[in-house]
Parts: sequence; C-alpha cells; structure tokens
Amino acid sequence: MHLRLFALLTLSCAYGASHAYEASAPLDVDLSGRWNLNTTLSDDANALLLQRLEKQFQLERRRRAREEADSGDQTPLPESIPAPKASRVLAQLREVLGLSPTLEIRQADGGSKLAIDSEVSQRRFTAGSRSLVSMPEGELADSQVGWAGEWFVIERKVRRGPRVIERYRLLKKTGQLQASIAWSGGSEEILAGIKLNQVFDRGDGAVPPPPQDPSLGPVP
Repeated sequence: MHLRLFALLTLSCAYGASHAYEASAPLDVDLSGRWNLNTTLSDDANALLLQRLEKQFQLERRRRAREEADSGDQTPLPESIPAPKASRVLAQLREVLGLSPTLEIRQADGGSKLAIDSEVSQRRFTAGSRSLVSMPEGELADSQVGWAGEWFVIERKVRRGPRVIERYRLLKKTGQLQASIAWSGGSEEILAGIKLNQVFDRGDGAVPPPPQDPSLGPVP
C-alpha cells in the first residue's frame, strides 16, 4: 500500500473556471478562525480506520492460510494485526485524509480566497476555480473548489480513480465549524466508501505548522 501526504500544489496547467461552485460566500458566512476538534461530537476516525484495517487483515490472513494449506507450509499467522503495524498504517491513513485536531482558516475577498492550515498541511484555495492537483498515489485529479450555499467544498476526482469531497460550514446555532470528508473509488480499499464528520470549537492560539515535506519545496 503506497500512501503519502496530499500534495495539493496547483499545477501551472490549471485550466478554466469551474461552474459547479460559486466564487463568493453567502454574505453572512465567514469560516475564519482557529478551531479545535470536539471529539465528543465528531466521528471516531481512529476507531473506524482500525476497524477497516482489521477487516482487511483478516481477509488477507484467510487468503494466506488457504495458500499455505495448499503448499503444506504450517507457518503460524498472527490472530490480529500487530500493534506496531496498525499504528504505523493508521498514522499514514490519517495523513492521507488530512485529519488534524486543529485548524486555522483565513477567509478573504468575500470568501473567494481561503487558507486552511492544519498540523499536516497548509493549503490555499481560490473559490470557483478548477485545476489539476496530485493525489496520494500520484494520480492527477481534477480539483474544483468553491461555495455550495453555506458549504465551502473541495472536490477532487481522478478519471477512473478516487473521488474525494471535503466540506466546511458554520453551525449557526452553536458557532462551531462542521467539516466532513467522503472518499469513494480508487485502489485504496481501506478508504473506499469512508465518510467522516467532524465538529470544531473555536480556540485560541496559532495552529502548529505541519512538518516540512522536502519534496514539496517551500510553502508560499
């Protein structure tokens, strides 16, 4: 399984404006702020991902058991995924999904410009735009970003590959930030069909910068 951090650098061959999403936010919508994950109101991403990891491991374990039975190999197999391996893969999956306990969002120019910084990435968006971006396995995806009503949407689609949709909005009754991510298709079976919903409370202090990825070069 080849996994790495989203490389969301817009390529110089970005093309044409998208008509799917609006370039401006509704007048009363501003996502700006520093946000801390509310674990009580959010889906337990770790539990969901570990459940998927264990299911995949058991399928692989049964497959290997059949092959070894046919070959006469009696090498014992572990009953469950080893903890070190589970922790390592879980961290990789969280990184691919861009999951972070903190967010800092800066919105400008009527919502046409958004910066979303977390503990794993620093990203810049122009609402209403369409471009090509890199996905976790290196595929090029058609990326469309912008406003769909009160939601700010980041959508990426690889032809005959994965489709990822992120959405952000304010919960007017509580002043909290709601974020969701849905992943469909692609070769990453663990992530296929996954949907996560998160709620963030307003917080103080700056979001810690993500670790520098030398392959991406300097962050603007």
